[in-house]
Amino acid sequence: MFDGFRSMRRASRAVLAAGVVVGAALATVPMDSAASASGGWSSPTLVDSGGGGLSSVSCPTAKFCVAVDGAGRGVIHKRNRTWEAPHAIDTGRGGLLSVSCATTLFCVAVDASGNELDYRYGTWFAPVSVDPGVALTSVSCLKSRFCIAVDAAGDALVFDGFTWSSPATVDSGVAIDAISCPTVTLCVAVDHNGNALNFNGTSWSGSTSVDPGHPLTALSCATANLCVAVDGSGNAFTYDGTSWSGATGADPGHPLTAVSCATANLCVAVDGSGNAFTYDGTSWSGATSIDSGNALGAVSCPTVYFCVAVDGAGNALTFPPPVEITTTSLPGGTVGHTYSGGLAATGGNPPYKWFAGLPKGLRLDRSTGAISGVPRRAGTFTVTARVFDQKIRTKFPTQDHATKVLSITIS
Repeated sequence: MFDGFRSMRRASRAVLAAGVVVGAALATVPMDSAASASGGWSSPTLVDSGGGGLSSVSCPTAKFCVAVDGAGRGVIHKRNRTWEAPHAIDTGRGGLLSVSCATTLFCVAVDASGNELDYRYGTWFAPVSVDPGVALTSVSCLKSRFCIAVDAAGDALVFDGFTWSSPATVDSGVAIDAISCPTVTLCVAVDHNGNALNFNGTSWSGSTSVDPGHPLTALSCATANLCVAVDGSGNAFTYDGTSWSGATGADPGHPLTAVSCATANLCVAVDGSGNAFTYDGTSWSGATSIDSGNALGAVSCPTVYFCVAVDGAGNALTFPPPVEITTTSLPGGTVGHTYSGGLAATGGNPPYKWFAGLPKGLRLDRSTGAISGVPRRAGTFTVTARVFDQKIRTKFPTQDHATKVLSITIS
């Protein structure tokens, strides 16, 4: 059964790859009132060559992501900058189809042969057969003691931190494409016939028809009162905790392949033509081309400050790009004369906060990066400039920063 299901997905991706990309200049993801951002998406970065394409990505924080591929490899992204080399963790079992990370120390990946793999404290453990011979299509972990996986035969399995339950039929004979658990008392799943099912922590509801006759390809729930599902016809549907909305044509003519909701006011969806779309709680943006010519297969937005998307060619893209100091040199100055210079950066989440040690008499505007004053001593001085994005002002760790060593010559 799953062979036909997987063949359909591959055929859809082949059509998508040949499709026309909707043109649009790079735009910023609309953020909620807690943030403002600029810089768009990074360019595609090859992080997994020859791995059959990245099929899923999960980021519990902006400093840690795990992506998996069709060759059974895992790729880890740390500190918003570096992707590690791919690690073979599940070879010869049809490929990894989904991964979910509850924290930076606990993730679960599932494969096309009914196996699950745990990532704990920096180590991947050997595959464990929990659903023999049936493809596990999606997994959602809310914490290290609560995960649910679904399969291509309409079954669901629950993990309690120690063992997996036996597969229980919840959607007889219908492949379940995706599951998302915003709380331990609400998980929502969507299937290949356009239906949705709810799990209340104990039992499953009957299926609710959301998109009759159309496979719902992906799902993300930010809260118990906001879930977004997308389909293979470019439509999006929202769930308010009670009922589902009708279809909204977010991406007419292009199947949407994935969606991730950081909050009720920010969801990002991607399609098989390399486009990204954002939902602000009311409406969807137009298409933004971020990965022209490649099918985007997954996206994960742990916060309104950060998203990662991956494609079928082994590339990864981040929103926004890592912060980078673009200043290459600082102008010289003269003792006793007014000095004017400055530091500039791109990426991250502006506004920036600047730090630098300067020669006596010069001062740095920490908000703008401008350097001014009247130098008091002659010489060539080393300036170590550091820039942080806006999260330095919060109680949470800084999301991103950059450092560059420059020099100022005062005559």
